[in-house]
Amino acid sequence: MDTSPPQWFLDRVRIADELVSKVGVVLVVNLKGSTKPLDDYRRYSIATEFLSASELDDLVDGIGSSGFYCEVLIDEERFIEWLGRGRMRFPRELMFVYNIAQNGLGPARASLIPGLCRLYQIPLLDSNAYVAAITRQKFHANAILHYCGLPVAYSWSFTHRGWWPATPPYGLRLIAKPTFDSASIGISEESVFEMGPDAEKWLRERCAEFRQPLTVQEFVRGYEVEVPIFGGKEPQAIAAVGLELNGCRQLDDSVLTYDDVACDRYSFYDFSLEHMPAARNAMQIAANVFECLGLAGVGRVDFRVRRDGSPVVMELASKPHLTKHSSFAFTMKHIGRAHSDLFRFLVGTAFERQLNHA
Repeated sequence: MDTSPPQWFLDRVRIADELVSKVGVVLVVNLKGSTKPLDDYRRYSIATEFLSASELDDLVDGIGSSGFYCEVLIDEERFIEWLGRGRMRFPRELMFVYNIAQNGLGPARASLIPGLCRLYQIPLLDSNAYVAAITRQKFHANAILHYCGLPVAYSWSFTHRGWWPATPPYGLRLIAKPTFDSASIGISEESVFEMGPDAEKWLRERCAEFRQPLTVQEFVRGYEVEVPIFGGKEPQAIAAVGLELNGCRQLDDSVLTYDDVACDRYSFYDFSLEHMPAARNAMQIAANVFECLGLAGVGRVDFRVRRDGSPVVMELASKPHLTKHSSFAFTMKHIGRAHSDLFRFLVGTAFERQLNHA
């Protein structure tokens, strides 16, 4: 696959470089060791969704190396205080907010900061409050994509009242996920099971443990692939990035568990080297997903790719990881660009979006 940076990417970087003296970024995060979870699970802490100190350094260094002023606000409460006082003292003519704070449990928690930004007319580097909410409701997002004809995994919702819209066929291999969480929270080897008469009891126990519906999907044997998507005049993909787990690329029955994600027990590779047609297909599908759900800035679509090369959308992220251990950072290296160019692109495309909406 082509390893030269595409012109549309370089154009947004150039726009950003012309704004260095005018633009600053407000980075809102939850931080491990500093942020106290407002609520939590017994076995799977939501702190795995928070940034570590080194991951925060990755983002601050990336923004700073781009030349932009960066102000870091730890936790949602600090941002609300900043709205009242700090915002008036911001030392740049233009500000953009980049939020990855999502403390607590339940739906739409990543939408608080974008919603407040909408109220105070502060532009975002990425997606709005609605998109942040709908993309974190796995079943609803997949239902929309399925309605629009995109190749998503067959999905069911399981609540304390039972199955919706119907019971999956007996004998089907499935995977159960907490509907509102990310970072593989609630995912273990036992999350993959065969539908049968004993499944419902176990699913009710999981619903009670996570205090939310479960999204149950067909389990797809094959490769695990992430496709970073870059917004702009139209969404574009640069590479399909495979995930290697325990030295294996063809994962078959394996899944990326909570422990794997918490300990970064996976690595990345160029999936086009394994299956070029499937990589190209996944990239086009991912761009269509981005457009269908109205993402902005950047997003990521997660696939399982069958041995025959057919990609199946499993999940998507409107707030993907942008640290140095991420498929986005891998993509920057793939095209010979610095990690900081990712943040240049975000600023350039956000500024372009503001001009178009003015």
